[in-house]
Amino acid sequence: MKSFIAVLSVLVVFGAIYFFSWVGKNDYEIELRNQIEAQDEVCQANFDKMFKVIAQTAQVPSEFMEQSKEAFKEIYQPLIEGRYQDKDGNQKKVLMNWVQESNPQFDMNAASKLYEKIQTVVEVNRNEFFNQQRKLIDFHREHTVFCQTFMNANLFFMSDREIPKCNGDRGEEFCLQIIKSVNTDNVYKKGQENDINLFD
Repeated sequence: MKSFIAVLSVLVVFGAIYFFSWVGKNDYEIELRNQIEAQDEVCQANFDKMFKVIAQTAQVPSEFMEQSKEAFKEIYQPLIEGRYQDKDGNQKKVLMNWVQESNPQFDMNAASKLYEKIQTVVEVNRNEFFNQQRKLIDFHREHTVFCQTFMNANLFFMSDREIPKCNGDRGEEFCLQIIKSVNTDNVYKKGQENDINLFD
């Protein structure tokens, strides 16, 4: 009888230790996941901010704002990737074409100061976006390592909580979306970079 009570006591102690350890691990995983989701929203908010700043800098009239925002979505990712620069680091005309189309009354002959200002705005926003993406990647790495460590994966069954990386479009389930250029994907797939003019 005494041995039964002793075994039962040991089981209760180990059960309590396991339970409270699991609660701590569970809570920490939830904190990491929420941190990733919040940072993902920060990255998404960069699109809206970048559009508004560039549109205001380019003096896009309010009546063109909605159509202009839709057109801007098409050039946003290449702006972030830096693909609208020539060999000398100057912005190509695609961005300025968007400005002209969004603001038909704008005189492109007197646009040199505006052109320089928009270049600066794009560069600043692109750098900010890169820093926000870097934070997101780091948070994701921390969460993945936490879920994959031996004890967490095998004793606390956290491995099924890993956040996957998106393959293409996002579905209903949350996944990590990192914005990269097609050129970068091709280079890493082939393991070589043969293009001389990287921005065409």
